[in-house]
Amino acid sequence: MINVEKQVNQLRSGALEAWDNAAYLIKGKRIWLGLFALHLAIEKAPKAHVIKETKDVPPFIHNLPKLAEAANLDLSERQKNLLADLNPYNIRGRYQEELGSPPPMSEVKALMKRAKEMFEWLMKRL
Repeated sequence: MINVEKQVNQLRSGALEAWDNAAYLIKGKRIWLGLFALHLAIEKAPKAHVIKETKDVPPFIHNLPKLAEAANLDLSERQKNLLADLNPYNIRGRYQEELGSPPPMSEVKALMKRAKEMFEWLMKRL
């Protein structure tokens, strides 16, 4: 049996750190890496919810919709769409050299705004 409170707190702290890193990187126009950190911040929050819900280790996956499902999160269509939109940045952030130009800053800022709503919603429920 795992220490649920300790694991949830570690993931909460990691999510907050990843969020700060994402904001810093995006502000510095390091878009691919910033979007990867944004994905990571959102990823850690559902993993904490999985632990809280199941009292067990979350699956070793990075697929945001599947993590939300494993956590039994009751998501709106808007939230589900956001997770689907963020999901590719787990891979794109790792292989940015092969992908060419990142999305325009206007799109990145809009995605960050949507992600912030989701991030706050997830963190408040932990």
